[in-house]
Amino acid sequence: MGNQQESVYIENEIKKRVNSWYLFLNQIFGIIGFSLGLGCLGTSSPAFYACISIIFITSLYIPGYLKRKQFIKFLRENNHPEFKMIKIFKQGLPFFIGYLFLFLVAFGVLESDTSFSSILELFIKSE
Repeated sequence: MGNQQESVYIENEIKKRVNSWYLFLNQIFGIIGFSLGLGCLGTSSPAFYACISIIFITSLYIPGYLKRKQFIKFLRENNHPEFKMIKIFKQGLPFFIGYLFLFLVAFGVLESDTSFSSILELFIKSE
């Protein structure tokens, strides 16, 4: 019975650490990335300021990643269910949206005069 309780405890600790990682990614890259992207759109040269913003939030990412590097490597090597691709996408959706938005501003795809219809045209033309 002791081994079962121990494995449940370990599994709960893994989930706590994984959730902490997603919280970190979603807050730093998702929320801040999206906010910085919106802020950059209000400047005279959004792409330039978005590139500076990417450098800034990457500098915030590095210490967090280094702190969790061994843990993430352990989960990947052991094919832990917390690191399945679909779960990563679902849990990290704010991260993906915010970071993508900031990169779209940095590459000049989104500018202050970009409308929703012109974004749709990008997807329609690619088909």
